[in-house]
Amino acid sequence: MSEKKQKTENEIDPSTVKNFLKRHPDFLIENPDLFNVLTPPNRSSDDEVVDFQNMMIEKIKRNLEDLKYSQGHLIDTSRNNLTTQVQVHEAVLGLLDIHDASQLGHIVTQDWADNLHIDVIRICFEAGHTIKVPPLREVSEIPKGCVDSYLGKDDIVQLRGDVEVSEDIFGPAKPLIKAEALIKIPETKLNSPGILAFGSREADMFYPGQGTELLRFLGKSFHKCLVQWLKREN
Repeated sequence: MSEKKQKTENEIDPSTVKNFLKRHPDFLIENPDLFNVLTPPNRSSDDEVVDFQNMMIEKIKRNLEDLKYSQGHLIDTSRNNLTTQVQVHEAVLGLLDIHDASQLGHIVTQDWADNLHIDVIRICFEAGHTIKVPPLREVSEIPKGCVDSYLGKDDIVQLRGDVEVSEDIFGPAKPLIKAEALIKIPETKLNSPGILAFGSREADMFYPGQGTELLRFLGKSFHKCLVQWLKREN
């Protein structure tokens, strides 16, 4: 059978479609998605008469397409946020499995980095205070005053993208890092001021205006766990 003949046999006769719609007048109402593909008739009779109905229908079709895109984007964003939330919860639950303080630094700098898909995580505490820097192998000492210098006195979290980061905080990983999230670790009787630093090679991983609730949760969870172990060992 020739391609032309097969195509002709597969086509539906226009009169069949017309008769079907007559028998089912609510068909288009029940299938509104068809409005996106149907072309409405143009009722303009000459250059001086404009078919506003046709223009409105075309605008509705464009709005429907925009709405479908927005809904898809919202769904994707919600899924990504849910995935990130689950990863953060799993990271915090990992802190509950440690048996001594020496494991804490490894879990945060290694396990968290893997689970959260972060290139570098650094634990930094200021030296030069009467309160000693927490005795964790993974802790990096930073000069006194660095926390307020980088985060200010009020900021808890600072996000920056497409930046040159500090060598004090990221050490030898500095050339790799293009975006950072700095979380303040407040001073207590057991620890000097500190910073929990997340670094990414992706310049748009962190940026001002991004939500910080999960990062705050990570910072507080780490700090509470650290203080509890420091209390046990003092």
